[in-house]
This record gives sequence, C-alpha cells and structure tokens, in this order.
Amino acid sequence: MTANILLTSLRQAMLSERDGVSFYSMAAGQAEDRGAIDLFERLADEERRHFSALQKEYQSILDTGSWDPNTAWGSPWSPQDAGALFSADFARRIQGRHMEMAALSIGLLLEKQSFEFYTQQAKAADDANVKAFFQELASWEDGHYQMLLKQDEALKDEYWIENRFAPLL
Repeated sequence: MTANILLTSLRQAMLSERDGVSFYSMAAGQAEDRGAIDLFERLADEERRHFSALQKEYQSILDTGSWDPNTAWGSPWSPQDAGALFSADFARRIQGRHMEMAALSIGLLLEKQSFEFYTQQAKAADDANVKAFFQELASWEDGHYQMLLKQDEALKDEYWIENRFAPLL
C-alpha cells in the first residue's frame, strides 16, 4: 500500500468515524430511554477515539513519511455481559419508539460498513503495524455491531408486535 493510498484510506476512515460521532451524538440527544442515551453516548465516544487515532496516523505520515506504531487509543467498551442495555421500562413502552429502533438499525449498517472497510484495509496493508491497526479497528467495529445486533434482536419482536408490523397469529 503506497503512502498516497494509505492517506486516502485514512481520510475515508476519518470521515466514516466523524459520521459515526455525529450520528450517535444525535441519537443520544433524541433518545428518551436512559439506557439508549448511555449506549449512544458511549458509541459516540469510541468513534471519537477512533477518529483521533486515525488523525494521529494521518499526521504522522504527512510529517515523517511513516506510520507511528505507538498511537494509543485505550480499550474498547465491552458490554457483552451486560445483557439488555435498554431499560425494562423501554421494552414495556416500546410502541412508538421508532427513533431508538431506527437508530439501532442505522447503527448496525454503519458498524458493518466500517468493519468491512477496516478488514479490507488490513488485508491490503503491507506494513505489519498498519495491518494490526486496521485489524484492531475492525475488531472494535465488529464488537459494536454485535452489541447493537444483540439489542436489536432483544427488542425487535416486541417492537413489531406493539406497532402492528408483525402479522397477528
């Protein structure tokens, strides 16, 4: 991967992460459920950290012509054991919660797209540090995807029934 291709990839990744920050911040601002607000705020924060790491690498290549293997960005938030992130009250009052459910669906699409992009960049990377960086980002985005999917699946059936999207049996 040439420096120009890498810079282009980093710019594209920064744009994607910036979109994620904007989207999750907007979702947190519009959500009513405390669990949903916390979830979207945490995701926005992680996307900010990704953006910052990408920006540091981009600047390193511009300034020195090389990748900085020491870029730090902390540990991912990992709520896999946390169970439901949305409150039980949210699940009971799910009728009309279109914004939160739409945010889950859109978040799933964003995370899947990011995972696929970072996986592709890792495969294309010649440098071991660049490859590891993109693999780590792909892993984080897959974690976000799996977490959102778990929440979506936990709420979807009740949401469909309450909003009469599912056929009545």
